[in-house]
Amino acid sequence: MERLLLVVALAGVVTGYHHVSQKPPRITEHPVDTIVARHEPATLNCHASGEPEPTITWFKDGAPVRTHPQDARSHRMLLPAGNLFFLRMVQSRKESDTGVYWCEATNALGKARSRNATLTVAVLRDEFRLEPQSARVAAGEAVVMECVPPKGTPEPQVQWKKDGKELVVEGRLKLVDGSNLAITEAKPADDGRYQCVAKNTAGIRESTVAVLKVLIKPYLVKAPEDTVALVGSTVDFACAVGGDPLPDVLWRRTSAGGTMPLGRVHVLEDRTLRLDGITLLDQGLYTCEADNFAGVISATAVLTVHALPTFINRPLAQTIESGRDVSFHCNVEGSPKPFIFWSFEGDRTLIYPGTASGNYQVFTTADGRSTLTLKNAQPQNSGTVIICSAVNAVGSASTRTRLTVTSKEERPPPVIIRGPVNQTLPINSVAVLSCEAIGNPTPVISWYKESLPVTSSDRINASNPGLVEIYHLAKDDSGVYTCVASSRSGKATWSGHLLVENPKNPNINFFKAPEAIMLPGPPSRPHALNQSEGSVTITWGQNNKIGSSSLLGYQIELFGREEGVTPTWTVVARRVPGPTFTQHLLTPAVPYTFLVRAENGHGLGPPSKLSDIIIVGPDTAQNWGNPEVTELSEARANLISGNVVKLTEAIPILSTTIKLGWEILDAQYVEGLYIYCITLDSPPGLPKPYSMFTVLQSGGASSFPVNNLNKWSRYEFFLVPFYKTVEGQPSNSKTVRTLEDVPMEAPTDMEALLLNSTAVYLKWKPPPSDVLNGELSGFRVEVKVNGTNITDTISVGNNPNLLLGNLTAGVSYNVRVAATTRAGIGPFTAATIRLDPASRINDHHQQRPIDMQSGDFITETWFMALLISMVSVMVLLFGAMLLVRRRQMLTKKTMTPSRSNGGVLTTPLASKTETPLWLDKDTLPDYSATLPEYSKLTAQPERGGSINLHPNPLHQKEYTRPDHLDYGSEKSYPIGARKFKDYNDMQVQEYASPNLDSTRTSQIADYAEVDASMVVPNGGPTSPAPYATTTLITGGRRMGNSMVWMPNSSAHSPEEEPPYPSSNGGYYNRKVYSDSYFAPTQTLRRTKKDRKSSNENPPDLVSPTQPVYARVGPPGLSWRNATPSLSSFTPHKQVYHPSTRSEPGNML
Repeated sequence: MERLLLVVALAGVVTGYHHVSQKPPRITEHPVDTIVARHEPATLNCHASGEPEPTITWFKDGAPVRTHPQDARSHRMLLPAGNLFFLRMVQSRKESDTGVYWCEATNALGKARSRNATLTVAVLRDEFRLEPQSARVAAGEAVVMECVPPKGTPEPQVQWKKDGKELVVEGRLKLVDGSNLAITEAKPADDGRYQCVAKNTAGIRESTVAVLKVLIKPYLVKAPEDTVALVGSTVDFACAVGGDPLPDVLWRRTSAGGTMPLGRVHVLEDRTLRLDGITLLDQGLYTCEADNFAGVISATAVLTVHALPTFINRPLAQTIESGRDVSFHCNVEGSPKPFIFWSFEGDRTLIYPGTASGNYQVFTTADGRSTLTLKNAQPQNSGTVIICSAVNAVGSASTRTRLTVTSKEERPPPVIIRGPVNQTLPINSVAVLSCEAIGNPTPVISWYKESLPVTSSDRINASNPGLVEIYHLAKDDSGVYTCVASSRSGKATWSGHLLVENPKNPNINFFKAPEAIMLPGPPSRPHALNQSEGSVTITWGQNNKIGSSSLLGYQIELFGREEGVTPTWTVVARRVPGPTFTQHLLTPAVPYTFLVRAENGHGLGPPSKLSDIIIVGPDTAQNWGNPEVTELSEARANLISGNVVKLTEAIPILSTTIKLGWEILDAQYVEGLYIYCITLDSPPGLPKPYSMFTVLQSGGASSFPVNNLNKWSRYEFFLVPFYKTVEGQPSNSKTVRTLEDVPMEAPTDMEALLLNSTAVYLKWKPPPSDVLNGELSGFRVEVKVNGTNITDTISVGNNPNLLLGNLTAGVSYNVRVAATTRAGIGPFTAATIRLDPASRINDHHQQRPIDMQSGDFITETWFMALLISMVSVMVLLFGAMLLVRRRQMLTKKTMTPSRSNGGVLTTPLASKTETPLWLDKDTLPDYSATLPEYSKLTAQPERGGSINLHPNPLHQKEYTRPDHLDYGSEKSYPIGARKFKDYNDMQVQEYASPNLDSTRTSQIADYAEVDASMVVPNGGPTSPAPYATTTLITGGRRMGNSMVWMPNSSAHSPEEEPPYPSSNGGYYNRKVYSDSYFAPTQTLRRTKKDRKSSNENPPDLVSPTQPVYARVGPPGLSWRNATPSLSSFTPHKQVYHPSTRSEPGNML
């Protein structure tokens, strides 16, 4: 039994032990989020504790996970420790291991659930959505290499490789949009092979290689430069460029000549542009343009082509008669445009457009041709050697010609253009003999046959001397016919043989005079080619018209006026082959003239123009075109043959001095130099003045300072070499401007515009341009307070105005203004400014010229105060005088009664005889509707008087007192629908003192009284007493602060109703009338609308229950119907006034 009890006890102990050691499940290791690549194994851990040992169960997305061996096809296994093992991660459309997993531990005591864990199958596709592309970028610019990685889970991370190495993205390299590589300020070191690398758990993907090429923009190593070249020379424009790749160079130009002249343009290996044989048309812009893949660069140079002055038209020698006008024309081209001037040999005077010398004048035509004109040529002008010269920066050109002035006695004899020729004509035919002649004066033509004059007959028609016709020829008509052209200058003869034969004679060859078209044309004017003592060589030009046969030669005719010899033309040579001819045995000092005719097989053609007068002899001064073997002739030949001196520099060294430098190329016949200085900045319309300086060459000087020039002015200089009396060809010219200097004059017309009490707007006029001595760079303004040494300096631009601010009122300021140039500051113009607020006009600015004399007392403060005080005293005295005068007039007209306490104030009606009556206010029109809006009234200074309005104590509204009111000139005033005449000028004071309390009950009635003494003087105070003042019209003129009324003494017309009805003894319907007029702008009654809308005490004048007591009229006056007595009446409307000034009891 004891053994049995022991076994039972042991069993109970064991049972109690097991019950005490059991525990519910608890998760000791939770699964965590895991990312596993596809097809890779994975494990989700889950450990739990408990007693009994819990069972682990896995769930995915809320559903139990089937594992092996429960599902033989499952790739998931539950490990003994409770972990879930995946043999491989599956990610497909049918099955996916991706999801939310948790484990659950279960035993007999309960369950425990782990935290959720997300298992993600990592996927990374092979193809990039966007791969980087090869690119080119210019150095310094930005480039973005785009890359969009393949789709994957999780999102792949992007990295970049350069040349197979990982690229550190920092500084200039940034990732934009997560995967794009941005490179800012690309450099050549950024060249390379770039790859985009995408990486996540599933793997790594690399993009294809993209090549980045950093290009260098074109840059200039040597740019083309502006060039000045002469016509015919060669010009090179360099264009050395660099870049990567090497840029291509393209040349283009913009010029009057159009595109590049291919035959004269070459591009050298170094890309230099060479232009050969340049012309004026090549002048323009030449642009070198270099480009590569990185960019474009260009540079432009200006080609300026200079050309020596070249004559287009040279002046020709002229021979004219005395008293006539003659012109010489000279046209020159060149670049820059040449300066053309005229001179005379042996005279250093220059003549150019706008200048004159004696009777010589020069003007320029629209086409640039310069013309020298001599008015009224005289014999002393004969033989003048006229020189036309042109100079520019490149060189010069000059030409000479001669003027010959002849008298009427020296005119050459007439010239026969076409005379009679030999003819053989049959009997009974017609012979035509022609003779054309010219000359000055017009020659007379006469005909002779065998020394007998030919006259008109029945067979001869000689009415026209230039054309003689012979009809019905007979053998007797045969002979020599001579045409004689004669005038006062001489005569000319021309003969022709006429042979008349039987037409049946076979031995005779008949021929008639040839037509003019069959003859050769006239040669050009002959001129002297060479001359010596006793001989001269002339030359001429052939005419292209040779006629109907070959040219046989030229006939030379000579005219020389010698004493004892009849002036006529002498044939000195026939059939000269030409085009030159030398005439010997000429008499010295005799003027000779030549003409030339061409001859062919049909006869002589018309003559050439007459040559210039040629004089031979030992006087070498007249042999200006012939290099004689003498010193002067050699000097002339040397000086006029080419450039002897060259002006090399013209440098301004002072504002009035320019230094010239030159180089003498051939000093053999240079005795000295004439320096010509032409002022180019002369006023428009005036000639350009010039100066001349002489520098002797004995000391070998090569420079000369030209002094006393105008400041900041342009001048043109050129040199003329000379040897004794012979002047050479001018040098090239130089245009230069003198240096700047300070202005010579100060600004003028300074004005001040007062803006406010602390600001003034100043303005002035700058000095004239001709005294600025330079370019205006601005103005210097100095402001100084009187009595101090502090000066504020202000620099102003080119605008001649300044706003001065932060000034102090009542303080005087000294203001000085000067113009400035780059050379310095000119003289100042001084002025005094004082800011006086009392003198400033409101609402608009006051502008006045500034007083230039600081000591002017008119602008002083003490003077202004004194002036204002004097004016104020005068105004007060004048007002007092008017007031005294007015009181005297009122005293004469009326007797002003005294007023005592408790008495009734009465007022006499002056000259009125009618009984004053009460005027019922109910019959008056409601003028309060016309009450003006005082706040809108404006001052009207043109009115003669003013109105002082009393405030209306009956109205609680306050109105602004107007300064002026306008009234018409009508002498009657409307009452109701009628008009009444004005009689007296009085004031009616209505006292209304109802003494109303808050309950609106009137205790004592008010009364009205009439007082003529209550005239308010002008500008006097207005009494605030509780009564209203209106104006009555009298026969006199009112003198106080009132409207100006003209007197009206005429009686009213019978048809007008008088304003004082007396038929009922002064009473009319128990309503009060008075001799008053309520002007529309003075009425004290409010509108009905105001009365209705008012919430205050009753607005009417009197209480409806209280009587009003009044007595009107001066003592001693008689009344028409009865003596004055107190009366009472009850008005129809209520009257309210808060005053208790007077009571009826006191009056009684």
